Amino acid sequence: MTDFWCSVILKSGDYHGRPVPAHLKLKDVTEADFDIWQALFGQTSAELFAPETAAVFVDRAERIAASLKLAMFFRLGPAAPGAGQ
Repeated sequence: MTDFWCSVILKSGDYHGRPVPAHLKLKDVTEADFDIWQALFGQTSAELFAPETAAVFVDRAERIAASLKLAMFFRLGPAAPGAGQ
C-alpha cells in the first residue's frame, strides 16, 4: 500500500502491481463496500493531514474507487434490437 500511494501521490514509480485484477479476485466485495472504505479513508486523511493535503488524497482515492467500481460492477446489457442502425 505504501508503494501504491507513493506512486499515486508522489509519482515515485515504486508500485508495479495491477489493482483491477487484484480487486476482481475479491468475490465478496460489494459496491456499497466502497462507500464505507471511502468514508473511512476521508476520515483518516482528515486526521493525519492538513486539509489541503487530505483533499488531494481523497480526490485521488475517489477517482481510483470510481475506476475500480466500473471495472468490478459495470456490465452492459444486451443491445436493444435495431440499436446502432
